Amino acid sequence: MNEHTQYIKRYIAIRKQIAALEAEIETLKPALVARVHEVGDRLQFGGYVFRSQVSRTWNYSDAVAGLQTQLRDTKRNEIEQGVATVKKETPFVTMTPLKRPPAEKADVPAKPGPPL
Repeated sequence: MNEHTQYIKRYIAIRKQIAALEAEIETLKPALVARVHEVGDRLQFGGYVFRSQVSRTWNYSDAVAGLQTQLRDTKRNEIEQGVATVKKETPFVTMTPLKRPPAEKADVPAKPGPPL
């Protein structure tokens, strides 16, 4: 097993652990929210303070939706015309599961591309 295979396999393993932990957190949240709210919206436990808060989403009028569309289109036009400039570039990698996993092969890019 070469170096590339080792760190790619480790990355996959960690991402799976994170996904499992996030799923577990989601199952715990309702009970935790209820308990924190029950004791007065603030609970101190294990060196942490839990606070009950509310997140809201809003439905806006057609006028606002129109302005948002106009802004989005104007931004796209500025990019296409070269008026907008890049503020920051951040390279990153995404990982998605294959629909039908082929026989596992190490270091085989999904598409031709630069070597890892």
